[in-house]
Amino acid sequence: MEQVQGTGKSEGQEKKDPGKSEGGGGGRRNRRGRRGRGGNRSGDGHQGVKTPNGGRNVRRRRSRRRRSAAVTGLTRRRRLSRAELEDLSGYVTQLPENLLHALYRGLGGQPKRVPDHDRLVQLTVRAVAQGNRMGNLLKSMHERERTALATLLQCGGLAHADEFHRELGLSLGGHEREWQKVMITLADKGLLAATATQDGHFFYLVPDPLVDHMIEHLKVELGVPTFAHEDVRARDHRPFCPPLDFSIATLCTYIDQRPPRLTQQHDIYKAHQEEMDTFFAQLWDTSAELFHFHVDFLILHGLVELRGDHISVNREVVEEWLNLDPQDQRDLIFRSLDRRFSYAEWILWAVHSGKGEWVPERPLSNLYRRWNRGEDWRTRFHKGEYAPTRTNERESFSFAPLVNCGMIELGEWGQEKFYKLTPRAQALLEPPEDDGFTAFYLTPSFEIMAPAGLAPLLLFRIGEICELVGCDRANTYKVTEISIERALEKTWRRDDVLDFLRDNCQTGLPENVEQTLKGWMGHHGDVEFHDTVLLSVHRSRIRKLESMRELKPFLLHRFTPGLYAVDRNKLDEIREVLGGSGFSPALQTKCYPGTPDQVSARERLLQLVVEAREVSENPQARAHAADTLPAELQAVPGSSAGHTRKKKKRKDQPPRVSPREARMLIEDALGGGQHMEVLYLARDGKRVTCKVNPERLAITPAGDEVMVALDLGKSARRTYRLTSIERLRAYKPRN
Repeated sequence: MEQVQGTGKSEGQEKKDPGKSEGGGGGRRNRRGRRGRGGNRSGDGHQGVKTPNGGRNVRRRRSRRRRSAAVTGLTRRRRLSRAELEDLSGYVTQLPENLLHALYRGLGGQPKRVPDHDRLVQLTVRAVAQGNRMGNLLKSMHERERTALATLLQCGGLAHADEFHRELGLSLGGHEREWQKVMITLADKGLLAATATQDGHFFYLVPDPLVDHMIEHLKVELGVPTFAHEDVRARDHRPFCPPLDFSIATLCTYIDQRPPRLTQQHDIYKAHQEEMDTFFAQLWDTSAELFHFHVDFLILHGLVELRGDHISVNREVVEEWLNLDPQDQRDLIFRSLDRRFSYAEWILWAVHSGKGEWVPERPLSNLYRRWNRGEDWRTRFHKGEYAPTRTNERESFSFAPLVNCGMIELGEWGQEKFYKLTPRAQALLEPPEDDGFTAFYLTPSFEIMAPAGLAPLLLFRIGEICELVGCDRANTYKVTEISIERALEKTWRRDDVLDFLRDNCQTGLPENVEQTLKGWMGHHGDVEFHDTVLLSVHRSRIRKLESMRELKPFLLHRFTPGLYAVDRNKLDEIREVLGGSGFSPALQTKCYPGTPDQVSARERLLQLVVEAREVSENPQARAHAADTLPAELQAVPGSSAGHTRKKKKRKDQPPRVSPREARMLIEDALGGGQHMEVLYLARDGKRVTCKVNPERLAITPAGDEVMVALDLGKSARRTYRLTSIERLRAYKPRN
């Protein structure tokens, strides 16, 4: 398939995420793509204490690219660097002499004229590095040879010989012996090698350095066909299909505000399930697989957990998820999809190659079957199982799991099925360049409208200070006194709430909303306690706090203005002193790096990120490079590199004819009273040579044009379809 491009790049230099500032999870961007007014407004006057609306990604931001399509599982770069040229030279140097000669001969060289081995290696490396040499070779080949080579690449570059011949016959038609000859022809051109033979069985191998050039020049053969017709009707089309990060963040907010209750069988109570189905009716249908995918994703990665008989949100794990690199977030989503349907990401990229048009089910199923067969062949190769083990091979597959998860859309036209990506999957494969960061709208009636393109971190921040009341093309939130109290309990400060709304609102913070919020919050949270036994105070209250004589005995150390160490055993006394002096200390104590019960959940999430990164880097390409070590490659049995074949005298066979040429020869033979020598493809697939006396041309009831003739060898009258006559020659009978 054409959409194979480059592998992921290596990790880039450490950067600060331009889409996340220290003071807010989202916000507007200026013309240069930077956040406007996104600074940290904690007001502490010192470092080390972050406000809860900080969305900074403290990890290294990776600059690698996702593989754009894993059609073959062997993604490469076409241009070779100096290091790659050295690797190629080392590879070619270790090739067996017969394979080296075959490769150089296939690329247009004459190895017999190069007596020096080192010079031959140098010329071969130069020929391989020049992509046009390989391109000219592939263009000059027969269509069947290019198709067979493309099919082998789609299987992963490794295939069991006999079973691969059957796969070609199943997908493309023809007989196994014909495809065997095609593979031998490819081996004669140096494009194919083999493993050692065991009991007459072996595996085909494509030399690793040739894969990138083959993919580059076999775009048509590797491509998945598309279909366009006005009568194709989409089944269960949904006009609103937001990105997964939007729906995941919204579901986390919903569970945080309205924890659903579970039965003893760990099923959501019917009443709560109906409420959730009604609330998210615009995202998925009742009991839809997409909803279960969201819940499984949250549970698998520890974003939610069972507490008693309710599902509750692990807030710190959600924070960890939201602050991950966007590529890591997508890797985790792809990994969850693979748990439901193997090679799910590859299927999405294959459908994506249709560029918005419908992709027929049959070629997509053929491609998927080759991926599975290629993985099975590679496993058997590593185990040393060369003998065929399968009797009944599955030919077609259903992509219903991806349809039910809302990743691909199913279209029907008669009895045929077609697929194309949904906007949800499109955003997953090609996320918008601005990462979806926009601003929300806050009305004087205390309502917030957050569109689906908003950053997930910003959505979750809004849900911490507002009540989620609706989910549609734009989430609807309501700022209430209860929601503000809940935000203060989650360590939000008064100025944090005001600054967050002021910085990230499209039209600014309305004056009546600001005055009401100040009345609700007062000065709550201007003092916080930390698990490190540190006391911090807002900069506007530092002078008053340090002037209190009754508080000085409790301050063990003054780090900076506004940050002090206190006695852990006297926190209750300190709260009483502060409350009697006009302060409103927070009731919760901040813990670093977090509460002990959620540290393990965060570590597990990070471990899943590492595993998802390893899967996304396409291990099959690395495995193929290890499987095709040059010293272990052998010539394909039957090829010119495998042995020196003696020239056999060709039998004097009749020339090949097309059906039109056969008709003309038969008419001439009927007029001249001649006999004919025929090479005929019988119904059982065998080729039969016979001599006949033609009598007439006729048309069968099925519409096939046939020749009625007397078989001279068997003295029987037979009919021969003109489309099945491969060779034909007329001769005069002897008297």
